[in-house]
Amino acid sequence: MTISEKNELLDTLSIRYNRVNYLKILAGEKKSSPDVIKQIEQRKNRLKTEIDKLLRDLYLNWIGDAAQLKNSLDSKNKEVNQCIADIEKDIHIAQNIVKVLGYVDDVINIAAALIP
Repeated sequence: MTISEKNELLDTLSIRYNRVNYLKILAGEKKSSPDVIKQIEQRKNRLKTEIDKLLRDLYLNWIGDAAQLKNSLDSKNKEVNQCIADIEKDIHIAQNIVKVLGYVDDVINIAAALIP
């Protein structure tokens, strides 16, 4: 199943979930038996579990390897912080500003790679 198909399925399931919520409210208003309301709640919870699984799968596909991404961002952030500290100490200001901009570009590229 493609990511696009998973997103479509997620939209459809979300609509169903909202309708089950409405059904539960409607059943309560119509004074349905507690057993019926309990069954609706159980089905709603099962549907929510499946939606959460699909969301988790889409999220993992979207971000890829989170540990690698975090390490890359942490490394760039350390480099940015060092350049800013050097700028604050009046050490090679122009050179460090150029470095910071390059590191910010790296962070932007990492973030852009997350968007399909």
